[in-house]
Amino acid sequence: MAEKISVILPCYNEKKNILELVPVIHDFLKNYDHEVLVIDDNSPDGTYLAIKEKNYDYVLPILRESDKGFAKSIRCGIEKASGDIIIVMDSDFNHLPKYLPIMIDNLKYFDCVIASRFLYLAREKHDGLFRLISSWFFNIFIRIILGSKVTENLFGFFAVRKEVISKLDFDDIFWGFGDYYIRFIFYIQKKDFSILQIPAIFGQRNSGIGNKNLIGRIIRYTKETFILRFKNL
Repeated sequence: MAEKISVILPCYNEKKNILELVPVIHDFLKNYDHEVLVIDDNSPDGTYLAIKEKNYDYVLPILRESDKGFAKSIRCGIEKASGDIIIVMDSDFNHLPKYLPIMIDNLKYFDCVIASRFLYLAREKHDGLFRLISSWFFNIFIRIILGSKVTENLFGFFAVRKEVISKLDFDDIFWGFGDYYIRFIFYIQKKDFSILQIPAIFGQRNSGIGNKNLIGRIIRYTKETFILRFKNL
């Protein structure tokens, strides 16, 4: 029996992007049994209603009106997903849907597949040089402090078997913003699950403005990396 795929899209004020992204994901997954969970944190721009009105039979829109947060939205999606394989990706085209089939197919051999911008130093076509360089050095910092064996601890684009991710303690991982992914990668390695990295290029946001507070994120992620290290001495 074919395995079911659950794609989780956490979003906030991404109406235009989500309406374009969902059909593209569906097209790339046309040969797979799949569902797309749109987890909306009660966006003022009406993201939830916009995707709900489309009434796609493969989409499960979920509205979160309390206890908001990016990582908590992802946790909600994982807990609501009915698939055997969980995929988490951004809702703004930063994570390109074209990588989905190769990620899914390689889960025949690995417990988790992650997309990496730095596996072969793939050049990001649409991202600033400062962000590229800072992300590269911050990944080196994480690898040193946490002993990570992967090249990418920040990107947040991954596929994993539900039976595997269910063995992790969600309370230890799914809170905060992108720092949740540092914790996810740390704990999945700590459990000795097998991980495959595939090279990926950072996509281009189609509309809207993303989180530009790069310095603030670096400070927060640095703090969380040290906390994670000391917690697991």
